Amino acid sequence: MQIPWNLPVKLSIYAKDRYSVVFPVLIKCPCCNSAVKLKRHGFYERNALANKRCYRISICRYLCPACLKTVSLLPWFLLPYFQHNRNTILKSLRESFRKTTAAVGRQLAAFYHKRFLANTPAIVSALREQHWRERLPADKNKGAIKIVRRLNFTRASETTLAEVNSLSNRILANFMARSF
Repeated sequence: MQIPWNLPVKLSIYAKDRYSVVFPVLIKCPCCNSAVKLKRHGFYERNALANKRCYRISICRYLCPACLKTVSLLPWFLLPYFQHNRNTILKSLRESFRKTTAAVGRQLAAFYHKRFLANTPAIVSALREQHWRERLPADKNKGAIKIVRRLNFTRASETTLAEVNSLSNRILANFMARSF
């Protein structure tokens, strides 16, 4: 399981030195809900593409002593299974809906566009659950641009079990997922 987490430093600083960050202590397992302190279980490496630069970053893992499942703290600006960061994907979507030059390649932009349109109902539902009450225009492209603009302002708050298990938070943290 991956938990969205606000990284307290910039990506470039974290990529150079992962020890510049103090990782939180998790005292409740999000998988089995047992009230045990999760043990740090090393790191795994991952690519993060931001501003046309490739960073190799370490993702912290935890192990639950009760259910023996691992949990990863994924920085909020990254999406699971996507190398481009959140801002690049949102910028690509904005440009795709405005029909301008994409921030990424043509095929990747088309993939993001198609996946986002498939997930739009779930994203709107999650935004409504978090008290977003703006009306969407009838034009599908203008509505999508408005949703993308709103996703730019959503942030993960503190890493707590209630927010991790919240469906709306999971959808907004991974709005490009294949299904919800």
